[in-house]
Amino acid sequence: MIQEIEMEQEILALFEKILSRKVGFNDELIESDILDSILAVDMVLEVQDVYGCMIPPTEVATVLKTPADLAHFIEENRS
Repeated sequence: MIQEIEMEQEILALFEKILSRKVGFNDELIESDILDSILAVDMVLEVQDVYGCMIPPTEVATVLKTPADLAHFIEENRS
């Protein structure tokens, strides 16, 4: 449980760094136009640097749909 909370906080901090604003863990980022294509690229690169996970281009919209989706992806694909 503690690891889940820590991961949630890490992911939210990552989004805040890239977006320069706070978002909720289950906020729809793409549909609500919070995350555009340029910021998505920044996020993909940051995830690769921090977690060693490469998000395939065909999965970016799905993985970055919400911070929760990204956390789930990282947990399954962390190197």
